[in-house]
Amino acid sequence: MKAAIINEFGSPDVFEISDIEKPIINPDQLLIKVKTVGLNPIDWKQRKGNHKLILGSPFPIVLGYDICGEVIEIGEEVNKLKKGDIVFGSLDNKYGGALAEFAVGHEKCFSLKPENITDEEAAAFPMVSITVLQAFRNKSNLKTGQTVLINGASGGVGHIAMQIAKIMGLKVIAVASTNSKDFVEKYKPDLFIDYSHQDLLKTDIKVDVFLDVACNYSFPKTKHLLNPNGVYLNLAFIDTIKKMPVFLLHQIFAKGKKGRALLMKHNNSDLDTIAQWISENKLKVNIDKTFSLEQISEAHEYAQKGHNKGKNVIVISN
Repeated sequence: MKAAIINEFGSPDVFEISDIEKPIINPDQLLIKVKTVGLNPIDWKQRKGNHKLILGSPFPIVLGYDICGEVIEIGEEVNKLKKGDIVFGSLDNKYGGALAEFAVGHEKCFSLKPENITDEEAAAFPMVSITVLQAFRNKSNLKTGQTVLINGASGGVGHIAMQIAKIMGLKVIAVASTNSKDFVEKYKPDLFIDYSHQDLLKTDIKVDVFLDVACNYSFPKTKHLLNPNGVYLNLAFIDTIKKMPVFLLHQIFAKGKKGRALLMKHNNSDLDTIAQWISENKLKVNIDKTFSLEQISEAHEYAQKGHNKGKNVIVISN
């Protein structure tokens, strides 16, 4: 099968388009004919080698987690999905394996694709939407009427986070640049802060959750913006874990305020919830750019700049 592989960590230029063997499924897995792949920050971070101490260097590596595709083979222990189903989800393999004509994952990774969205949109939802849902519900225990600040509101995670917050009855403070104001305000935040003209840390706002999508703040720097028992959440899981001893020290005198890291847990019941919101037109994704598999280097270079409005998607097949 055709795949985008890397044989070393580095810049976007390390990608090669190559023919490799089709993956073999285990009894509890599905084989998916990949239609589209959604790009996430974890993809280019892994390409650079940021996770090699944890995940190793099992070259050649096929990157990518979020996919939409057709189920073409199921293991004997699979009981919810069947061959021919069009599904979307986030793969649970070490480095993903999405950037190929075929990919494999456990049944818990997938749900049926909602009929009212395109294949490109379907691939853009899974990781970001599940991560945000679990962040607000599990990590923060947010209640209706509480306030969440989203730093980096215009990106792939940010614009989904604003919508999920609204679905959950939360007040939203969106932080982005002047160039992103019109895009962000389409999602009707309660307050927009332009970080290029206003120092966020010097404002008098108080929030229950500081969701640091852009990952350019920290718990010690932002804890004065948190209400008692408020939570600072950072998407840079590994970096945050490294800083956790410092976070814990600051928590001692912080009136119950906490700094926490986020790591998505595969759960198709959560993805079913996301699919329901999508079907009800409560949750939508903005596709910034689409690329072919042969344009994967260009796609990573663009995504890594961090200026996209919404998500970027790789089209593998029609």
